[in-house]
Amino acid sequence: MSKANNKPCIQKCIVSFSHDRFATRKQADELSVAKARKEIAQGKKGISHLILRAHDDEIDRLKFLFPIYGIPIMCYALGNLLLSSLKEIVVVGSDEVRRVLDEFLGIVGDNGKQIHFAPEDPENLSMTNTMALGRGKLSPSADEMILFQPGDLPFMYDLEKVLQDKDCVNHNLILWLNSREKMFPRYREDPDSEFVRRNYHYRALDGENGSMHVHEVKEPNVYPINLAAVDTDIIESLHASRKDGKILRAGLAKALKQPGRLMKLLPTLASHFMFFDAKLKRLRPDDDCQFGMQLSHFNKVTSHLLNTSFISKINDDPAFVSDVDALEDWEDFESLTHYAVEKYGEGALTSIHPFGSQLLEFREKAMPRLKNQLPLYADFPTYMNGLYRSLEMGYEPYDAQGAYTLLARKRGNAERSYNWYANKTEKVKA
Repeated sequence: MSKANNKPCIQKCIVSFSHDRFATRKQADELSVAKARKEIAQGKKGISHLILRAHDDEIDRLKFLFPIYGIPIMCYALGNLLLSSLKEIVVVGSDEVRRVLDEFLGIVGDNGKQIHFAPEDPENLSMTNTMALGRGKLSPSADEMILFQPGDLPFMYDLEKVLQDKDCVNHNLILWLNSREKMFPRYREDPDSEFVRRNYHYRALDGENGSMHVHEVKEPNVYPINLAAVDTDIIESLHASRKDGKILRAGLAKALKQPGRLMKLLPTLASHFMFFDAKLKRLRPDDDCQFGMQLSHFNKVTSHLLNTSFISKINDDPAFVSDVDALEDWEDFESLTHYAVEKYGEGALTSIHPFGSQLLEFREKAMPRLKNQLPLYADFPTYMNGLYRSLEMGYEPYDAQGAYTLLARKRGNAERSYNWYANKTEKVKA
């Protein structure tokens, strides 16, 4: 197995403002609506009307360009990276992404970072190819971990625990698993405290027998990785199979391609299949999950299958799980920002995002120009109302005057979200 001896911290990042397209808008919408209908019928907590691209769109439905409080999601993500200790950043995206990036850097600057742009390849929008495009601009060394992340995490601004993680030295791939118990420790006695609603298909057992803890976990959104030591197709498999518990299927497919490595793991796998369910049921008698594993076993099995040093970590920051995959996710952030401004005034974004003042400056100076350049921004309220109708949301987010409507049922969650991010922002700024 390949051992790691990497540099002690991450200084380079690939941020993807690109994702795959469906053949037609009809096909994309049918998938999005069917998924949401299924989740509603099953009584799921997290309902997702997915925001999907299609080849025949007149306006590219690229979620990273969707504005939150009049500011593109990608600008929040860029602000998060500029605040960090990163030295070099590659942005991968469409020509429209490049236009927004140019405006962004022209107004707020690069904060001493080297910023590169790599155009996405319309003929190959896979994550593996996106990483290859970014890698070509970064030229990382063989002993260097980089950060790969999608650009739909607008409030994930506390990155230093990932970039300065001491485990970067001895591991070539780190998975930051999002733990429901760590992010929302009171969700059982106070369900409303869980202000980011997601479905958790996996379970991780952590600790020794006497102090074993159950974590309901979701797949990572950030991938510290040594590109010289890890096949990038594993990230493609992880990301592409992350929805609805399909990751087990991807893992088995990977394992079957490496029968020699799999044979060495039979004792660990046998122990897992013999004892895991009993351990889980002892701690959570009513638990029903699609896949689970003891964290130490998961790390060992994955390290051997990938033939490289691997570790998974438990994350406690809700911003790491709060990506914008669906209309519901976009609306959560739109409600958050409008609640903040409604209650505390126009500059309230600065109280919940440490890059808030620069984002507001971008909105004031750049967005009037971009509205004349990018079709998505010409009349975004009308566009979004039409999108809500086509995906059967049952209501429209903007009124006849184009003003966002903060629904009464969203207000309590927006308040809880505001309080959490305001407290987090204060700590980050200190």
